[in-house]
Amino acid sequence: MGQHVRVGGPKLPKVRIIGGGLTGVLAAFQAHELGVRDIELHDRFDQLGGQAVPRQDHGLELRERDLTFGSAADPVRRLLESHGVPFEDIENRKGAVTACNGDLTYTRDFNGPALRTRNLGLSPLAGDSLADRIRAYPTDIAQALSRICQWRLGAWLDEVHADTGAAIGVSRVFPVGPEIVEIAGLKRADTNHDALYGIPAPLWGRLQSLGASTPKDGLGPFFMRLRQALVRLGVTRTAPSFVSPHAALAGRGADEVVVWAADPRPLFKPFDLEAPKPEAHSLVTYILKVRYAGHPPLEVRNFTAQGAVTRLRLYETRGQVLLAAECLTETRDTDLRREIHRLMAGFGGAGLSLGETLAIRMEPRWDILSLDAARKLTHLRKALTRSEGAAFVAPRWEEQDVAARHAALTLDLAQALQVSAPAVLAA
Repeated sequence: MGQHVRVGGPKLPKVRIIGGGLTGVLAAFQAHELGVRDIELHDRFDQLGGQAVPRQDHGLELRERDLTFGSAADPVRRLLESHGVPFEDIENRKGAVTACNGDLTYTRDFNGPALRTRNLGLSPLAGDSLADRIRAYPTDIAQALSRICQWRLGAWLDEVHADTGAAIGVSRVFPVGPEIVEIAGLKRADTNHDALYGIPAPLWGRLQSLGASTPKDGLGPFFMRLRQALVRLGVTRTAPSFVSPHAALAGRGADEVVVWAADPRPLFKPFDLEAPKPEAHSLVTYILKVRYAGHPPLEVRNFTAQGAVTRLRLYETRGQVLLAAECLTETRDTDLRREIHRLMAGFGGAGLSLGETLAIRMEPRWDILSLDAARKLTHLRKALTRSEGAAFVAPRWEEQDVAARHAALTLDLAQALQVSAPAVLAA
């Protein structure tokens, strides 16, 4: 991972990490890469990974959520591989279903909405809300995209941060109608067109985006290997251990760096700041056994603004293919199966046979970032800096992309330790 040069005194501070999810684990590995040898990880749950660890049913992993990494060049994957965590390269198969004039459009190798338009012109991006982002599109796209987002989020789009678009798959639109060469030319020439429009990867030669990776043998062994790697590094793991914000702040030693990798909301109270209103919405995930003639993994997003299913994920575990259907509401079994077949019709649905339902789980999701929450998280980070300097590291909780969040965390941790950051990130 590169050499790191100490620019301060001879001894690096202790690093204490609060939170045993993936962010906390990555912070422990990166602290070790930066030269720290006294690392303490406090985990609220008995099992590393917390709620991200899938439940088991007769040895099968019931994955309400997915955990996919990039290709071999992905810095997060490279860091984990350097500590003995193996990955398998996969084809990043994905697709989308969009409604247009009563017909369904099935788009392969692109998981954003495909919307018809005669006009590729854009208005300047002005403002930070999802509504502001949508207004930059031509009217025909903007109207259709608004309907999709209202159906998916059930929230006022003027109050939702634009970054939420990435979480629900609408950060880019494939404009149907114009020639691909025209769209590609505009994307290459203009940053706004590149940010707002997308093209299915094979149509313009971006085959590298089809590459991805998944932890070898599944998510259960993945978190077990992470735990073993931490033990090999000498990381002290305390679990179950609940550390309050007051204890983390008041108990920080003079020669200690604290990384708060847990839920940030409890940190607001010690600074007399108003915490953001939770923007949770419940999603119901159904997991079914299936037989599928195609090749998992596959993710299909629903942009029809109809039905209950928002996303389908097919994955393999111990030789059995499972399908996870993420839904806005509970739905009858017959309606669910009918909708699954409708959405899968363009992705080898004729070779899909639905078996028994293994699990139904309703849980809150926090993928809606409001403008209010983004502002308050920024104020919290400033308050932490004024109070603790660089020695209390607060991850960029609002950042949706795991690799970007990890890069920012690494730079902040290097600053706190007064060492040089890895060149690949500093660049």
